[in-house]
Amino acid sequence: MIHRITQLTVALLLISWTAMAQETVLDQYVRQALDNNLALQQKGYSYEKSLAALKEAKQLFLPRLSLEARYSLARGGRTIDLPVGDLVNPAYENLNLLNSAAHSASPDYPVIPAYPTIANESINFLRQSEQETKVRVAMPVFNTSILANHRIKQHLTEVEKSSVDIYRRELSKEVKTAYYNFAKAEVAVSIYENALALTQENLRTTESLQRNHKATVDVVYQAQAEVEKVNQQLAEAVKYKKVAQAYFNFLLNRDYEAEIEIDPIHTLPVATLRLDEAQQQARQNREEIQQLNHYLSVADDQVSLNRGNRLPQINLVVDYGIQGTTYEIDRDADFVMGSAVMSWNLFDAPTSAKVQQSKIAKLELEKQKEEVQRQIGLQVVQSYYAIEAARAQIDQAKAEKEAAEKAYQLVDKKFRQGQANLVELTNARTQWTNAQESEVIARYDYHIRQAELARAVAQ
Repeated sequence: MIHRITQLTVALLLISWTAMAQETVLDQYVRQALDNNLALQQKGYSYEKSLAALKEAKQLFLPRLSLEARYSLARGGRTIDLPVGDLVNPAYENLNLLNSAAHSASPDYPVIPAYPTIANESINFLRQSEQETKVRVAMPVFNTSILANHRIKQHLTEVEKSSVDIYRRELSKEVKTAYYNFAKAEVAVSIYENALALTQENLRTTESLQRNHKATVDVVYQAQAEVEKVNQQLAEAVKYKKVAQAYFNFLLNRDYEAEIEIDPIHTLPVATLRLDEAQQQARQNREEIQQLNHYLSVADDQVSLNRGNRLPQINLVVDYGIQGTTYEIDRDADFVMGSAVMSWNLFDAPTSAKVQQSKIAKLELEKQKEEVQRQIGLQVVQSYYAIEAARAQIDQAKAEKEAAEKAYQLVDKKFRQGQANLVELTNARTQWTNAQESEVIARYDYHIRQAELARAVAQ
């Protein structure tokens, strides 16, 4: 058993090592950006907030427990007059007369106390002091608004999730583009450094020819001017490299001057999708379309929500507490009461208008979805053919660089032999430098176009 566990552990380690080995430096940078990018973190907070809103919507289905208390003082108000004295006093008077006469007629007749005279009563409807303290449990039984609100929150949560996924894909593309732009800038700096070395060597050669009276001093000045020109170009290339480096590190939330490791390009990726396949994959995978689908579902639920205002709402309510003029807890003070409460708007004119507004909003979203689908299709077409053009540019730039290099070598040889002037040498060197830069730009632009197509089809 231990031997099998050891074998399994080794196998897992080998798989993990192989996966890490297959992961390129750029893949690691993309993962780092997805982990650290501040804007993406903000999107994540918006998604978490939507999850909290969904949780709130779910809790509306649960019973609510509340403690409610009221203590009131009242003076004045309506009264009810009870003629208790007018009703009872004549009878009491007759009883008193009968008792007195019976006692006078028969000394053995018991002595009965006289019945008192009772005044009429005037009772206030409002008690001078009153309290009611209760615990209430309320639970919805039938409420379409709660159901529709829950569905709306579900779809809005998916909308926020789609927003996060959209930004993740866009960030991935931006990181790749910034990575290749920095690589272009770095190679451009090397090209201009080499060009500067060539112009400096040409200056030394020109000065030697001038000392040996094989060239005039104006040629030396021209060589010096060419050195300064290349120095300016090198300074511009260095500036572009620094800016590209800062932007790339900004995307990764790192120090602006952090070092960037560049993988050398050995092979060029080949497009494996046909145009129709790319368009179909984009329609299936693009989060923008999925997001609009969720918005359409929200619109449907909004229609249901507004229509639901025409239906009754039924709740169960149970109260338990104490009542009285003072806070006393005894059998006569506490009470319990259960209720089934229905509320039904039999006529509400604005509801129909709200339903109509919701339907129109859904129609707008449907048209927006059609427009987005066409825009995505156009983006796929543009990215697809941009890759073909970039591939052709690589071949052209490579052939141009090879020809320019051979031309420069021939002119340089003739210049050293005094058979070519400095203008011819400068032009040959400039063409070679530009051709080198064009090839580098073409190669990295091809990778950028690949990243754009991957973004367009949501790979």
